[in-house]
Formats: sequence, structure tokens, C-alpha cells
Amino acid sequence: MKLWYEKGAWASKKAKKVADSFSPESVHSIAIIRHAAIGDMMVFRPFLVQARTFFPNAKITISIINTYSYGAPADLVDRIHRIDKKINGKKTSYTARLKQIRELGEHDLIFDMANTGLSSMICLLNRAKLKIGFPYRTLKNHLFYDIGILRSDLVPEVETLLHMLYIFGAPKLSTLNYAYPAYTAKVDRPYIVYFTSASLGWKCWPKEHFVTLIKTMASHYPNIDHIILEGINPHEKADDLIVQFSDFSNVVTQEVLALDQVIPFLGEATLVVCGDTGIRNMAIATETATVGIFFFTVPYRYLPINTKHHATFNSDGSVPDVESVFDKIQKYIINDNLC
Repeated sequence: MKLWYEKGAWASKKAKKVADSFSPESVHSIAIIRHAAIGDMMVFRPFLVQARTFFPNAKITISIINTYSYGAPADLVDRIHRIDKKINGKKTSYTARLKQIRELGEHDLIFDMANTGLSSMICLLNRAKLKIGFPYRTLKNHLFYDIGILRSDLVPEVETLLHMLYIFGAPKLSTLNYAYPAYTAKVDRPYIVYFTSASLGWKCWPKEHFVTLIKTMASHYPNIDHIILEGINPHEKADDLIVQFSDFSNVVTQEVLALDQVIPFLGEATLVVCGDTGIRNMAIATETATVGIFFFTVPYRYLPINTKHHATFNSDGSVPDVESVFDKIQKYIINDNLC
């Protein structure tokens, strides 16, 4: 395999020599380190779909940590390797982690899609023939990897991950395949999903903004159900919100759903409105249109080049007001003749 790049990537002399000795068909074992929450697991799925096609004879193992195992794409891989960072709330010992690292085994290719201290240690200790990473700091390329891919917050991460395959000659994709069924929006009673929370408090759009937005939407679009989706954590419950919608019969809450339920629930929705959360990435993976609200994290990192997905943010990084979010939603609904 030729390494297809001129700029924007890095490869050692060893990498070029080893790659020349491989063909896609001769790669028999791949390990991928992905220590990430549910949203990043969704972003990861198109890579796995194409890796399976491009390396047809390879068995694929993903290495995860037990604190971030929810949503791991077990349906797309042959094996899941797990490292325990904590057990019963206590950090595991270095010796225990080292033993689990060694259980990953040797592979032809190892992709580090975590870029953490632990993932760097896994790469350092693994005897893979080629190690591929995407660190923000290029110094790490020489320390831990054979091939380094340029990483930027201005490029959707789903595409950056695919660059790890493109450098080996995999065909560039024009559409992303997340390997989920084609869900159809409810035509009898369409619904919009609002997720008002996030894993971190500073990512949350103010709840009073959500209340005003949902009331405005419910008034303008009475023939659509407006559903507030609850999360797992106590602060992600909607009890304090729903009482403010007593005058609106088309505003309801949806209790937290299991993964096999939330995917079709989002897939059948007309639109999902939320901040920078895993729910938004899950909606993107099901091909449901999204309006994301950003004011701290960089919107371009999780904004596929697709007319179904929109980001509301201010150039100065301030919190978007209700009117700007409503305007973005309204343009989508009117343009697609949903009402």
C-alpha cells in the first residue's frame, strides 16, 4: 500500500517501508483505541464500516475503557477489549491496567483514536506493525506512532477519522454510512425532540431559553408534538420544565430510553434540537435533521457537510438567543414543507 499524502500528514521511514509490504487484503488484524463517550462512538461508526470494506480479511478489535462503554459499536466489530479505569469507584492499579493492556494482543495495524495518556501507553507497549494516531501535538507522532494524521477542530471529526483510511488508499466517501436502518419520520403525528441538558453544565443552553423556545414552537406549530427528552443523570430530568407547559397539550416529556430504543426514537423524529451532546451525534447517525446550539465548543468539529444539519452560534462566542435558534428551526421546517 502506498501512503497517499504530500502534506497534512506525517509518516516515518519505517511506515513507508512497512506499508509497501502490505496490501489491503494482507491485513488480517486491526485494533482501534476509542476511549470516548456515546457521541464520539457514533462519530466512529462510518470508519468501521469502511475499514471492514477496505480491509476485507481483517478481524477488527476495539479497545475501550469501562467508564465509557455505553454505545460501543459491538455490531460492527469482531471483539471488544476493555480496560478498567475504575472498579466500584476506585482507580485500578497500574499493574492491573498493564495486564489488560497486554491482553489486547498484537495486530497488523493499530489506530489510536483517543489521544490520551492511556492510549499512548497502549501504543507504546503494543508491537503492531503500524501505529496510526491523530494527536494535536505533532511531537507525539515521533514518540508513539508511525503515521500521524493532521487533526483540526475546523474539520468534522468523522472525516478526520476517515483520513486514517484515505492515507492507505481507501476511496473517499461522498456519503457517510452509520450502519443504522433507514428510519421514516412519523407522518400521522410528526414530533420534534428537544434535549435540554448535557454531560457538562457549561455546555447547557439556559433552561429558560429552552422554555421560551419550546413555547414559541408549540404555538407556531400546534400539529407537531414537541417532546423534551430526559437524560440519565438527575440534573437531566424535566420535572421542573414540564410544569411550565400546562397550557400546551402538544408538549410532553419522554423518560430516558435504552440505547436500542433511543436510536429509533431519534430516527423517526422530524428534527432534534440540542446543544453539543451525544444525543445530537446519535440523531446525525440516524439521518435525522438537527439544529445544534453552540457557544463554547467549536461547532465545525461535529457539523457534517450536509444540508440537514445546522449550527446556531455567535461569532463572539456568546450564548445564542432564542430568536436566532427559532429562526434556524423555522427556516428548516418551511424549506422542507413539514408544516
